[in-house]
Amino acid sequence: MAKSKKMPYSLADSLTILSQLQQMAINEGNLSMALKAEELKCKILLAQDNKEDTDDNEDLTKILVDFINDKQNNDSK
Repeated sequence: MAKSKKMPYSLADSLTILSQLQQMAINEGNLSMALKAEELKCKILLAQDNKEDTDDNEDLTKILVDFINDKQNNDSK
């Protein structure tokens, strides 16, 4: 049986995860991270909106992974 490839996050998955991370940041009083999550949600929506116009937009999964890595790095300091 062939291994299935891991599918990238869907738009809805990305927005849901960012909303959850944003709420966690708000609950912890970390407004800068909450604002960053909001910024990334807007970027994802804008990239999705422009997807039909250009093939040059950022990979949505990369945006999310970079955000999570930044969050983890900031939390460990």
